[in-house]
Amino acid sequence: AHLQNTLVAVDASGTPVQALFRDAEGVKLLADVPRAAGWERLVYCLIVNHLMEIAGALAERHRGYDPWPAVRRSLARHDLPEIPALLGSPTLPGKTNLLLRWTGADGADARYLPLRNPLADR
Repeated sequence: AHLQNTLVAVDASGTPVQALFRDAEGVKLLADVPRAAGWERLVYCLIVNHLMEIAGALAERHRGYDPWPAVRRSLARHDLPEIPALLGSPTLPGKTNLLLRWTGADGADARYLPLRNPLADR
């Protein structure tokens, strides 16, 4: 689910206590996808679709807040060979959803264009 399809409920102190999702369309587990393509999709979904939108919402609500150092630390704790490249890359894959709609292409035919990586070493 994209951020617009996600609701996070908080308690009186503002601590998240529940997450609600809608419209989980097209969830697919594809065993024949090469690791690199799967990683690209994961980065797009996790970082671009979710964390960038969440970071933007937090920054709008809490001026000056920068969540990216905490995200970097959290990702760096994981022993995956792709993590160092993710944290050092100047760009992330941005899926061309509007182009898919205009051309009537299937989501599996997605193309990606580079977006600035907020996780990159500064």
